[in-house]
Amino acid sequence: MALLVQPFYSINLWLSDQLFTSQPPSAVIVIAGIDDNTLDTYGRWAEWPRSLHAQAIDNLNQAGAQVIGFDVIFVDSSSDDELLATAMAEADNVVLAAVGTQLVTRARAEITYDNFLLPIASLEQAASNIGHANVIPDGDGTVRRLPLIVKSSSGQVYPSLTLAVLHSLFSMTLPQEYLLENGTVNLLARDIPVDASYCIRINFSADFRQRPYVPYGDIISGDFDPSLVNNKIVLIGMTATGEPDTWAIPTAVSNVPGVFIHAGAMDTVLTERFLTEPGPIVTLMIMLLLIGITAFTLPRCGTWYWTDIVKGAGITVGLFVAYLIVGFFAFDGGYILCLFYPLLLLPVLYVSNVIYMVVSEQSDKRFVKDLFGRYISPQIAREIVSRADTGELHLGGEQREVSVLFADIRNFTQISEQLPPEAVVEMLNTYLSAVTDAVVQHDGIVNKFGGDNIMAVWNAPQSQPEHALSAVQAAWEAHQKIAELQQSDSRLLPVQFGIGINTGIALAGNIGSVGRTEYTVIGDSINIASRICSSTPGGEVWIGAETYNQTKDYIEAEELEAKRLKGKSAPIELYRVTGLRSTTPQNKSRPSPS
Repeated sequence: MALLVQPFYSINLWLSDQLFTSQPPSAVIVIAGIDDNTLDTYGRWAEWPRSLHAQAIDNLNQAGAQVIGFDVIFVDSSSDDELLATAMAEADNVVLAAVGTQLVTRARAEITYDNFLLPIASLEQAASNIGHANVIPDGDGTVRRLPLIVKSSSGQVYPSLTLAVLHSLFSMTLPQEYLLENGTVNLLARDIPVDASYCIRINFSADFRQRPYVPYGDIISGDFDPSLVNNKIVLIGMTATGEPDTWAIPTAVSNVPGVFIHAGAMDTVLTERFLTEPGPIVTLMIMLLLIGITAFTLPRCGTWYWTDIVKGAGITVGLFVAYLIVGFFAFDGGYILCLFYPLLLLPVLYVSNVIYMVVSEQSDKRFVKDLFGRYISPQIAREIVSRADTGELHLGGEQREVSVLFADIRNFTQISEQLPPEAVVEMLNTYLSAVTDAVVQHDGIVNKFGGDNIMAVWNAPQSQPEHALSAVQAAWEAHQKIAELQQSDSRLLPVQFGIGINTGIALAGNIGSVGRTEYTVIGDSINIASRICSSTPGGEVWIGAETYNQTKDYIEAEELEAKRLKGKSAPIELYRVTGLRSTTPQNKSRPSPS
């Protein structure tokens, strides 16, 4: 869309102007400037007798000038016209200018004028060729191209002063038709690239002041070095200060006389250093290529760490610089690639990628937090996500004290044999949800589901000073929730959980492989908690000795006979929880700030 509307049109043109290199102008073209000194010597231009021009033509002809082109018009009759016509006829190499007035159209067709100012008939007949001297700037006021032909409203075709002079130079007759094929017109044994309006893009030299120059006054007086014009094209035009025929060009800070623009166009054709603008389709393809490259590379950089930001910015800057370099080399090869829109696209793509990645990652985080929220408290969910962001959740773990709860339905095998599978699943979901809710409300992590049993962990990965008490509170509350469910819904099959809790040192961290990991806790204290659960009758909560030591001030419990658990050589000291004291510090079950 931007390529069609072309916002920032002037900026885009200005960028292409910076591509011109410091190639010197051709020495074949010499400017004979009607400058301030010439006007001081011979007076106002409008008052000049045309015998002065006849004298200048004679002097240039004697010095061996190949072609003499006048970038001035002779539309009025004077007493010296016959003298000037005679000098032109004898030289037989003089090209005069015509000027179209009242522009009718310039869009995607031959530029058309309603009227033309032509030399008077006697001079027109004496001239070897007539060429239009119209200069048409771009929308920003800078001249970058010149129409090789223009038309009158009646259909008459006028070649440019450039073509008229060069055809005279090569003693070639101007064509009757100018056929435009594949963006070029074949003239002077050259395929000259032009646009739909027959405008050639001028390849300006870096400094127009380097072009060979002779004051027109010196030519009139004969006071000049003949070798300066021998076998050269001599263009005569106004260069005096304050003249209206001055224009902005890409390679000059201030406006330059129009005669230098015509010289630049002739230079471009003679040296065949043509410039071609590939057009919007090529620009679109380039932009699609840049989109493809950035779409492949930028999302792999991430957005959250400074290294990722620098990496993404580095790729963007690299593409930016690379395209600039391609643009310079393409210009040297004669192709003016659009610079602004592809270069503008790159930071837009980078910022868009960052925004997309941020939004996407935030969405993923919300999903993960919502998912975790089914099994752990929001505080712990934030902690796990935060550790994942900082790269702390990696394979391996740390030794830390944890409290682990196992809850198991008693006689589950017999119960499941009495019910269809759908009813078993529905029953499990109902009861396990009650236990899960109690665990989450007391800031535990539901670490595993194993059919009819649950494993929950406290004090990992986030520190929880009262983790043992939180585990006991969750177990006690789970029994209460189960009892309330059974009272509120008589259709529920009455089941009982045996819940065992143990506190001890375990290895907490990510266990698994590089491609698939699980955050869990392992160690002898975990095995003891599982064995305690296996020994606990339905509807009761049994705890290990360390759990009791850390919670005895806040719970009611009775000591049980030490039991020899499976896999343990020595008896394990156990306690049965009978209640919670009213002085239980509920706030201590919350995790401390990390």
